Amino acid sequence: MLKITIVETETDRRWIVQGRLVGPWVSELRTTWKRAHRSQDKRACVIDLNDVTFIDKTGERLLRAIAKKGAQLIASGVYVRHQLEQLKTGGGVGQPGAVLMRTK
Repeated sequence: MLKITIVETETDRRWIVQGRLVGPWVSELRTTWKRAHRSQDKRACVIDLNDVTFIDKTGERLLRAIAKKGAQLIASGVYVRHQLEQLKTGGGVGQPGAVLMRTK
């Protein structure tokens, strides 16, 4: 199960993702991202992964692609922070397109 809530303010658009980012739910997040991200506004895009409990390989690939498009990925849990750190390492820290990660 996956729940995606989009919260929009004047300065950012935040996707709050809850549950397991696996299989068909990865496609759901991809579709939601593409639909909402088409907008030409200049607000920051934040993917809040604080309530994600598991991410499979397809979820990791999607998060890497979203980060390369400029989204900031945030997480506070040890498991998700570790996975984001792996994405960051694989993306080449300090290079264009590297995953931006913030932890609480």
